[in-house]
Amino acid sequence: MKKILIFLFFLSFLLGQNLHITSKKFKFNSKIMQGVFIGDVNATENKNNILSRKMVIFFNKNKKPIKYIATGNVKFILNLDKNATYKGHCEKLIYNFKNYNIYLFGNALVKKLQTGELASGEEIKINRKTKDISVIGSKKPVNIIIKVNQ
Repeated sequence: MKKILIFLFFLSFLLGQNLHITSKKFKFNSKIMQGVFIGDVNATENKNNILSRKMVIFFNKNKKPIKYIATGNVKFILNLDKNATYKGHCEKLIYNFKNYNIYLFGNALVKKLQTGELASGEEIKINRKTKDISVIGSKKPVNIIIKVNQ
């Protein structure tokens, strides 16, 4: 009964913050403050959306999310502001709330919908606050498409 109450508390907390997650399975570990969603995960927060096979959410002692890790055929739409909406995919996405960094790993691709600009590589780092992006290639080179106004 205690685990069900803790689960309902965290679920209401998440929903109260406009974060809605659906999946086939959910597990919560109250000792390490970690929620695990498995199977057809769909996480939506306002206009942001992440789809994956698995998502782990880490909470601090105040029961606030501090980090998401989505793995397995990750697809996303992220709105950094009204002029910066990014759509893309990767194998692993990590979002760290403390430093506003989003890390994309494994065949990562991100496209800015407003301009059509595109970046792809093995690793991509996006800072939600500054909107800085860095890309690292591996066997395949980094691919960047920049819109040039003439």
